[in-house]
Amino acid sequence: MVTNTLYRYLGTNGVIESPVHLEDIYYVRLKELIAEGRNQLTNGIRTAKRVVVPEDEANQWHEIPLDINN
Repeated sequence: MVTNTLYRYLGTNGVIESPVHLEDIYYVRLKELIAEGRNQLTNGIRTAKRVVVPEDEANQWHEIPLDINN
């Protein structure tokens, strides 16, 4: 599983998600999780190839083999 850190900033005209950390600006740290190869991600409820979740929820996701029947 590939893991990237993203930062979510709230601006006056919307939300920006970026891998760039800006000093002295309020942000929420997120984790982008990407399944590798013929795997998918699951948290026991949802499955996906890629998800962006709050940092404290990232440990709830893990890789499983892709179900070729679906």
